[in-house]
Amino acid sequence: MTTSLFSARTLATLMLSSALAACGGSSHDAGISGTISGLTTGPLILYNGFNSINLGEGSTGFAFGTRLPLGTVYNVSITSVPSTLSCAVNNASGVATGDVNNVQVVCVPNNNLGGTVTGLRTSGLALTNGSDTVSVPANATSFVFSRRVGQGYPYGVTILTQPTGQTCSLANAVGTMGVADINSVQVTCS
Repeated sequence: MTTSLFSARTLATLMLSSALAACGGSSHDAGISGTISGLTTGPLILYNGFNSINLGEGSTGFAFGTRLPLGTVYNVSITSVPSTLSCAVNNASGVATGDVNNVQVVCVPNNNLGGTVTGLRTSGLALTNGSDTVSVPANATSFVFSRRVGQGYPYGVTILTQPTGQTCSLANAVGTMGVADINSVQVTCS
């Protein structure tokens, strides 16, 4: 009688474990998920240290398909972002002690950064904003950096190289990107 009772308990435990696994998890693994705001275009690709997920325009949430063993260190990062957006991940890393559902991806639109050029007669002028560089040709009256700057992000334009035989100065070169393109940086050469 004891053997049949033990077998019935074992069978019930196995059935319950199978039912839990069919529902998407067990007490031995963790899912990684979160919310997205501002994804107005796509694709955005996230990576959690183990697998990737591709998200399209308008996505407001995500969940990685592969669950991780409890105690696993995870780190959600962005591997690809649309050029018109700047995105950041909040609550990106930790140790999975249970389901993680508080990861937040926040995206903001990017805008153009540029301005006017006065008095440039020769070549050689190069401007920088962080790691982005633009070469301004002789007789140019304006410039625009190729990389866009996210709303709320700082910018700081500097002169990397002066043009041949001329000296240029900057005005309105530092600020924070607003909701529209910035075209008020002024380069004056003499």
